[in-house]
Amino acid sequence: MHDEPDFIAFPDLPDEAVIALNDLLEEFYTRFQNHYFAQMHRYYHDRSTPDPSDNQMPLQLDDPPF
Repeated sequence: MHDEPDFIAFPDLPDEAVIALNDLLEEFYTRFQNHYFAQMHRYYHDRSTPDPSDNQMPLQLDDPPF
């Protein structure tokens, strides 16, 4: 097993700084997603290929239910 090199060397930080940075990043990420939701949704929707097994099978309406 090989270890991938870290592309960011994280320094040791006090507990309070770690929590403050974590809260900042979570808030930034949440606001980013809320602001760009429509664009991200459109991008992933346009890239997705329809799943052929996801199609609903047509039912015969004249067939008795039981």
